[in-house]
Amino acid sequence: MSWLAAGRSCSCPGLSCWDPDELRRRRAGRRESAPHAAPATPLLAGAICFGVAFAWDLVEAVATLVALLAFAAAAGHPLNSYAWIVLGAGILAPPALYVTSLALAWRLGALRLAAVLAAALATSACLALTLEALLRA
Repeated sequence: MSWLAAGRSCSCPGLSCWDPDELRRRRAGRRESAPHAAPATPLLAGAICFGVAFAWDLVEAVATLVALLAFAAAAGHPLNSYAWIVLGAGILAPPALYVTSLALAWRLGALRLAAVLAAALATSACLALTLEALLRA
């Protein structure tokens, strides 16, 4: 008779090797437990670094608005609704893209979060250049 058939436990601490029900319960418990959360430090560092870049895009959009308001005042004409829509989109885009990217990719890990934030930053920059070209037209 083998030592497993005799009801002896193996050298695993707290686990009886011959009890298949115990093994099934432990395996099921591992599967049902929450996924391992990524460490917050790299996520926060990446979010802060990209946040500075998105803030710079926002500062550029506000500076464009202030410059166009000064130019329109010097010319004696108010800004039309088209200019306000374009400038408003330029101001709202960077924070909206940043928050959306964080919400979508926060749980994916630091590298994927950085990739999503980089794509959103590129989108924000392209949108800023497009809106500037629309204002010059």
